[in-house]
Amino acid sequence: MVSRNLLREFLHHSREWSRAKRGLELMEMAALDLKAFAAVDSGFFVYKKRASINPDESRKPDVYVPWGVFEKNLSDLQALIDDSILDLHKLVPRMERWVLVEDLPEELRAKWSHYGVLELGIWPLVSREKMIGAIVVAETMPSSIPLTFGMRLAILDACAALVSLGIDLILASRIAEESSQRDLLTGLLNRRGLDSRLPKLLQQASENRKHIVFGLIDLDDLKVINDTNGHPAGDQALQLIAEIINRNVRSDDLVARIGGDEFAVVMQTDKPDSEFGMLRLQKAVKEQSGYLSASVGGAVWGIDGDLLDQCYQVADERLYENKRLNRR
Repeated sequence: MVSRNLLREFLHHSREWSRAKRGLELMEMAALDLKAFAAVDSGFFVYKKRASINPDESRKPDVYVPWGVFEKNLSDLQALIDDSILDLHKLVPRMERWVLVEDLPEELRAKWSHYGVLELGIWPLVSREKMIGAIVVAETMPSSIPLTFGMRLAILDACAALVSLGIDLILASRIAEESSQRDLLTGLLNRRGLDSRLPKLLQQASENRKHIVFGLIDLDDLKVINDTNGHPAGDQALQLIAEIINRNVRSDDLVARIGGDEFAVVMQTDKPDSEFGMLRLQKAVKEQSGYLSASVGGAVWGIDGDLLDQCYQVADERLYENKRLNRR
């Protein structure tokens, strides 16, 4: 009865995990519940962090949220995991069950015995039928909670399944959020994406003692291109100018398409001069496209305005002045 009630309590409590917005937060919540309901005195998570846009891109597996005997030295624990990954084929047959450390292959036994571990369990985290990480649990002393062997397995089975699902849901949410902040045609940020990233860039510029230039770039004669060569040609022109702008700013600057033929840039500069950087981009469009021209205007944050709308208005006025001069 005690075991059955613990499992029910664990499953009910795990509903709280749906509040997690980040994988790290999810693992922290799961670790607390494993300690409370399964009496797992030591453990950690292993996870191959994936990129939001391309979930198939992954890095090396890293250690997260160690507790118990594994808390002491994270660098040593990471080295142990790096070594164990090389012998993963020897561990896979022993997954999803508790294993006495003395029953591990000789080359692994000494490494895990170093932590004073008596029993070890590895439960894989799975996404799209691929192993993306694991919950690693260990016992260094007999459990104080009277759990049957089957119930211990059931709690960890459930935990691994719920964490796997939670990670997938968090990633799906991030992909959706990222997509909602991108312009479909050019792949640049849209206005929403620009707004969401601007505070971080402003803080970074302040810390680096840099100035911020907000600039507008307007593709000249897009209507003529569409009317003469068709809308596919106009789309190609927009994609080309987006590539050129991206190529001619720094990687941590912001580039966005905020209108049909209008682009915005937010750049860190050493001097409070909006004209130099914007004219440089105007020249790059003309020279690197071979046939496109653009009008530009810029504003210096903190001088021409302290808000995005204020800087936008100043940059827009200067853009139209630039356009007027180009038509002479």
